[in-house]
Amino acid sequence: MSTYESLEETDSGRHKLTGVAPLDDAEDKVPLVPALQKAVRIIKLLNEARRPMALAEVADRLEISKSHCHGLLKTLVYFDWLRFDTNARNYELHIGVSRDLSSILDRQVNHATLRPIMEQFTAHTGLSCVLSEPLADHSFLILDQVSATQDIEISYPSGYRLPRDAPAHMRAYLAWQKEFEIDAWFAAATLKRYTADTVVGANEARMELRTTRTRGYSRSVGEFTPGIMALALPVFGRDGRVRYIFDCVGRTTSFNALEDTAAHHLVVAVEEIHRLFGSIVPPDFPRPFQEVERE
Repeated sequence: MSTYESLEETDSGRHKLTGVAPLDDAEDKVPLVPALQKAVRIIKLLNEARRPMALAEVADRLEISKSHCHGLLKTLVYFDWLRFDTNARNYELHIGVSRDLSSILDRQVNHATLRPIMEQFTAHTGLSCVLSEPLADHSFLILDQVSATQDIEISYPSGYRLPRDAPAHMRAYLAWQKEFEIDAWFAAATLKRYTADTVVGANEARMELRTTRTRGYSRSVGEFTPGIMALALPVFGRDGRVRYIFDCVGRTTSFNALEDTAAHHLVVAVEEIHRLFGSIVPPDFPRPFQEVERE
């Protein structure tokens, strides 16, 4: 049976997955300017709330004195970052934010900025991870890869694409999409049997999508490459569309005991990416600290 990956043992005894420096946990200690820090927290609070707030609520939520909070709010109103409703006596985000940050907000999510998150994931889990981009033909272009020191070494060549039906990627890509989009995908797809364990029936494949959404991440055990297990999640953009797939891989023999830990850190990593880029995600998309159960 043909496969798009090969698993080989290197001279050093490591295993290498072919298409066919740990992070220091201590963060740089940077002194924060108190007033600026509080102003940023106000912007973040109003953005996350997605509704206007009165002075008292903002001050209470951020534990800032009302007098100091009032000064910060008025300053943000002056620069059009906030709008003050004189009738309702509350504040909300205003057009000045997008105007003054337009150069970064208009920029497409840049995968290069996600490298530290990938490295952190591998440092926490000991698993290799891959970032890919879904293309117009629904194949997945490999953008970046981080190899674990003690596990699988990833070696995809530049420009390498995984096929549209690569199980973990496909399930992560489709699971949180609308039903008509899933129907369109299956209408144009033919599922290939990459190994003896590959799910190839359309009904069974759709069941896997529902299981993925319930579980909170996609899962493939020996379905694409014998002896390899993978978990994956989609990364959404600011438009609510799937922009990337973040997946992790390892040898099935060692991955089983790590699955719960890997799933937790996978959810944490994708949440961090969504936070950085202000992504719109489905309401039932997994969040950190939410218990992730295995089917």
